[in-house]
Amino acid sequence: MEKSKVSAKQVIFGLVMTAALVAFDQVTKWWAVTNLKDQAPIVWIRGVFELQYLENRGAAFGLMQNQRWLFLLSVVVVMIIVGYCFYRLPGDKRYSPLRAICIAMSAGALGNMIDRIANGFVVDFFYFSLIDFPIFNIADIYVTLSAVFLILLVLFFTRRRTFPSLCPKKKKLREIQMEIIKFYVEETHAGVRIDRYLSEIMEDYSRSYLQKLLKEGRICVNGVPVKASCRVEAGEEIQVEIPEAQVPEILAEDIPLDILYEDEDLLVVNKPKGMVVHPSAGHYSHTLVNALMYHCAGNLSGINGILRPGIVHRIDMDTTGSLLVCKNDFTHNAIADQLKVHSITRKYRAIVHGIINQEEGIVDAPIGRHPTARKKMAVNDKNGKDAVTHYRVLEIPPIYVYRMPARDRKDTPDQGPYGECTPSTAGR
Repeated sequence: MEKSKVSAKQVIFGLVMTAALVAFDQVTKWWAVTNLKDQAPIVWIRGVFELQYLENRGAAFGLMQNQRWLFLLSVVVVMIIVGYCFYRLPGDKRYSPLRAICIAMSAGALGNMIDRIANGFVVDFFYFSLIDFPIFNIADIYVTLSAVFLILLVLFFTRRRTFPSLCPKKKKLREIQMEIIKFYVEETHAGVRIDRYLSEIMEDYSRSYLQKLLKEGRICVNGVPVKASCRVEAGEEIQVEIPEAQVPEILAEDIPLDILYEDEDLLVVNKPKGMVVHPSAGHYSHTLVNALMYHCAGNLSGINGILRPGIVHRIDMDTTGSLLVCKNDFTHNAIADQLKVHSITRKYRAIVHGIINQEEGIVDAPIGRHPTARKKMAVNDKNGKDAVTHYRVLEIPPIYVYRMPARDRKDTPDQGPYGECTPSTAGR
């Protein structure tokens, strides 16, 4: 997943910078015509470098002599390619070197094209006499330096993920899709450094890892990449880009399963407490998915990728409950659609701590991430999803009261007949 393309502000900046570079090139050429034409060369370093006027009727460095239309056509093609690349580049800060290269290359091509159209030749005036290098001008410098820096970037300083818009997409095995996390700063965190703030609310990631993301420009405040020293303000939108990661191969493991129902399309598993549903950071083995891969011999739906084969919904590691597992994509899509529209009824029997005042009722409260403890879920009116639970009391068991004398700290009841306890109706 890549970020949005170059913004209108960046396009305007690019056009302004291109115009400024072209203007500088044209001013230097005007100076050369005024001070060097029909004049003796101006020697800056004898035998090394001098300013010498030359009318070049070809391309850069004397190439393509007297090929005016071919030269103009090549410039148009280059401008189209460079403009397309500039437009396709994401607006991230780390792509600034590429945008600068596009600007410099465009300015160089335009500077010499203007000369070709206006005069029929290009004014060159820089001459390295030491190596008898072809005479060149400022526009030539733009083109040459941008080409050199582009080659250096591609060869030494980039990886394929840096240019997802320009490079052909290659298939990657066992890759997790890039994740974008968004949330809003609460009043209680106003004025806190962003690296500290993120380490508090994103407990799954270390502070050093988050600082690395900040340096890479993957963390934005209101859409703008920031440094670790930035202090957040209440109401600001924080966007964190978790980059794609390579994950190890998920192996089938012979782990006993409590299967409640099974046919050729799906099965229902009673997941025990303490078992993680699918592999994740720190849990790549002994998960329900590892066990399912062994039990089903690989016959599981693949819609959720290699980390979650067959998994259409999940429950927490420390929760015991029934899970639907799909053996093929058709069943997976059918079950997912039913879960989406809530046409599947889920019933639970629970032991409740406390006193229940109503025999039945409805709990209607949106559930979402806890605003500060990101590993926990809580009632969240701002970012939560609709959650409706209908409940009915099935039974209220008797309450037994144990009385201990002040002098006796042992966990024993009062000494009555045979040591029995008296049931109480309190709270019924």
